Amino acid sequence: MTTVREATHDLLRHHGMTTVFGNPGSTELPMLAEFPDDFRYVLGLQEAVAVGMADGFAQASGTDGHVNLHTAPGVGNAMGALFNAQANKAPLLVTAGQQARAQITMQANLTNADATRVPHPFVKWSFEPPRAQDVPAALARAIHPAALAPRGPAFVSLPMDDWGAAVVDEDVARLIGRVVGDRSLADPEVVRALARRLERATAPCLVAGPDVDAAGGWNAAVAPAERCRLPVFASPATGGGRLGLPEDHPNFRGVLAPAIGPLGAALEPYDLVLCAGTSVSPTTPTSRGRRWSARPSWWPSPATPRRRRARQSATRSSPTSGSPSRRCWPRSPTPPTGRSRRRRHHRYPHRTACR
Repeated sequence: MTTVREATHDLLRHHGMTTVFGNPGSTELPMLAEFPDDFRYVLGLQEAVAVGMADGFAQASGTDGHVNLHTAPGVGNAMGALFNAQANKAPLLVTAGQQARAQITMQANLTNADATRVPHPFVKWSFEPPRAQDVPAALARAIHPAALAPRGPAFVSLPMDDWGAAVVDEDVARLIGRVVGDRSLADPEVVRALARRLERATAPCLVAGPDVDAAGGWNAAVAPAERCRLPVFASPATGGGRLGLPEDHPNFRGVLAPAIGPLGAALEPYDLVLCAGTSVSPTTPTSRGRRWSARPSWWPSPATPRRRRARQSATRSSPTSGSPSRRCWPRSPTPPTGRSRRRRHHRYPHRTACR
């Protein structure tokens, strides 16, 4: 029979994950017992540092990274770095210690009562095995989604008394022998329709996002940019510094501003914007300026006087019924009174109070 510790080492060795980053505590010490000679442990002085090192290692090596955290306090310290790893699309296996199973129900010290919920917003999968024998299967399942596009961290909580439990050798062999592919292709008809739109466009441009770099698609982005002579922008909030095109390429025009006004001004000259690996989503939608995407034909011009713009918005977008020239304030159980009511009608004389 093989122990959970031995099966885990074999699994990590099969995936080439022999470098472990971490900041261990008492709940992680059983994992480090009998540490193999062909493995390397890189100590971080704080959990966020350990996650950052594992993130950079995974991106630089092109393999899955592994970081081992302390129970609840350590996972909490690492949350900011996990957010960055998610933005970087870093394939990362994140493991954390947990109190012994017999002590979890008693809420003993170092128990993480809801271990899977804490990192959930920033990981692709979060799990705590219900049995010690399920630890190798949980780790194998976490490694696969972490490496599948879009890549990102996956989290497994590991009780500290699971490592000496016995597992069936056949189950371990089946886990190690499993192969999961990640190839995905666009619909050919969609690609042909996009090519036709590019041919008809008079001023197209390309916005390349961080997913292009995360998928190793720099050459795939450079080829159409050069063939069609497309100006290329990087999307706002690129995520960990990833760019969809080399900065020194002659077609590169810089990073779009994360605000509606500047972004709309930058994309206004183009009649077709091709987005790859991004959604071109501004982070500050309340900034002044016109929205570029999905702008209706009646959108008021900045040169229009303020009172006329208010009248245009009221006559075309008000949800109330009736003639466009007879818009009124929606009925309210407590209509405005006093000075605020007089000021409102002074600024917008075309609106009359509902009676």
